[in-house]
Amino acid sequence: MKLNVPTVALFFGILASAILSTSCSTVPSGPVAITKVNPYHLKRGERVKTEDPMIKFEQLRHFHGAVDGKAMSERWGHYFSINWKTDQKQSPHTVRLEYRQAETGPIVHLQDQQVTSPKSKNVTKFEVVDDEYASKGVVTQWKATILRDGAAVAEYKSFLWK
Repeated sequence: MKLNVPTVALFFGILASAILSTSCSTVPSGPVAITKVNPYHLKRGERVKTEDPMIKFEQLRHFHGAVDGKAMSERWGHYFSINWKTDQKQSPHTVRLEYRQAETGPIVHLQDQQVTSPKSKNVTKFEVVDDEYASKGVVTQWKATILRDGAAVAEYKSFLWK
């Protein structure tokens, strides 16, 4: 059987798109799910130069209220917005952010926030800023977890998390 070049190219094109579309998609499911994590790195000494008002706003909103250089430098760092949903609104949940930083190597740092009355859709925000960012460096990898009654019920992690 002889195959011509356009048929083979079409076959591999369809195969590649099928593989890529399934490997990059995550469908949150279950009674509790993390739908998205928005990490934002506000870098020291770097101002975003763009005409896009949305990108300008992201940086400026983190500086809102900072009136001097010291207040601005305390806001350099990483900001995480964890978007999650739950069907179980009566029970409290704990949102945990675990992360590693450049200067501390394999040590895992964590921050927890209690959500006593969750809604159907929630956003929980975390910050790694000020002295922690200045002394321990940039966040190199992270993992967000939702806990209920001490057990993990949802997880979302960066590509580099081990």
